[in-house]
Amino acid sequence: MKKYTNKILIITAIVLVLGLVIGYTIDFQTGYRSGRIQYKEIQKDSTKMFNINDLDELEAYADSLSENEPETSHQ
Repeated sequence: MKKYTNKILIITAIVLVLGLVIGYTIDFQTGYRSGRIQYKEIQKDSTKMFNINDLDELEAYADSLSENEPETSHQ
């Protein structure tokens, strides 16, 4: 019986992974067709390009990013 245990576990893992993949695929397809999931093309904006010349500018930019982060609440 011991020699079959690994085969049973491997087969069970494969079946579970296949079930998850099939389930998520079906969920995605039904969501896309019902309009719950929508595709939006990302518009790249060239104005967001910037140049950082030295370490001080990089630190200032990193600080500005950390100040603009939205606050999250754990409810």
